[in-house]
Amino acid sequence: MIFANGSIVLEDCILEDGSVSVTDDRITAVSAERPDGTDIYDLQGMYLIPGFVDIHCHAGGNQWFFEDPAWAARSHLEAGTTSVFASLWHNAGFDSFEKAIEKIVRAADEPDSNIRGIHMEGPYVDSTLGADSKYARSINEDEYKSMIHAAKGMIRVWTLDPCLDGAREFARYAQKNNIVLAVCYSKAGPELLRTYLPYGLRIGSHIFCGTGAPQTRFGGTVEPGSDFFVLGENSMTAELIADSAGAHVRPFLLDFVYRLKGADRIALVSDCCAGGDTLDSDVNIIGGALYGSRLTLATAFRNMREATQADLIDLCKMASTTPARVAGLTDCGSIRPGKRADLLVMDSHYRVRAVFLGGRRII
Repeated sequence: MIFANGSIVLEDCILEDGSVSVTDDRITAVSAERPDGTDIYDLQGMYLIPGFVDIHCHAGGNQWFFEDPAWAARSHLEAGTTSVFASLWHNAGFDSFEKAIEKIVRAADEPDSNIRGIHMEGPYVDSTLGADSKYARSINEDEYKSMIHAAKGMIRVWTLDPCLDGAREFARYAQKNNIVLAVCYSKAGPELLRTYLPYGLRIGSHIFCGTGAPQTRFGGTVEPGSDFFVLGENSMTAELIADSAGAHVRPFLLDFVYRLKGADRIALVSDCCAGGDTLDSDVNIIGGALYGSRLTLATAFRNMREATQADLIDLCKMASTTPARVAGLTDCGSIRPGKRADLLVMDSHYRVRAVFLGGRRII
């Protein structure tokens, strides 16, 4: 198949009236020339962009990943997320974690699954910063080794509080298992966090959410916490939840982080959850409290555009290229030969019109 008669969004430019050739599930060529051949997909003047990569997503279609991972993943796939990390967070016991991990691993093996990994958001986090004190707990070596074994290599990101006893031993073990570390729900400052960079600390989980207010001393001076570290450390990537209401991150802050970090160090995430009271919003409210979002990355993409006026190249980096790179997905996130043919057709209003997973049209 050859995609033609549109604009191809690459990592460093937009190829006007270019073409992309696909064989089986891979991109085989990107060209500025008009193609020859009969198997042409006519883009009709629209954009061809890489499929979205969501590395922090708890639910989809109002179903948690631990309940029905196939349903949750499919709802995001139909909105353009061709790679999703099924995310489990601290409010579960050990048995629940293991059962959920095993269920997700099975779902990921199904044909046309877009589940590419698991993001463990806890349970080793600070219960005073939004994590449920019934479940957030101290680090248990036997427990995390058992969960990593059950995941069969699927755990790709683990959010951790480095202040906890045993955190450094955990970090060493995670690194040996190719798990990228993230920080959230932690009072750790830059001095401590910097010592975790050699163990693969690379992500600030949904910054400005659950990260705690800056500590103060001397009657009001600011102490830098984990958000400051993520913003100031060049090797750290900031997850951002860009909901339309600015409930998680105000539009001013979205623009501030974009100008400070740049698209190469921002990963848009949905943090999508289930069970909320507001089905007509992309913000998830339970009992009057903010409880994640109902976002897809397609909506976050448009919200980020409105808040920052970022161009299409940078928006694709934040929704595809950067999250894929920081999470270790080397076969997706951009349009280039050798990558999976996970592709989206997008119109001039930034709405997804077609989804291709491994070269096969889904919608």
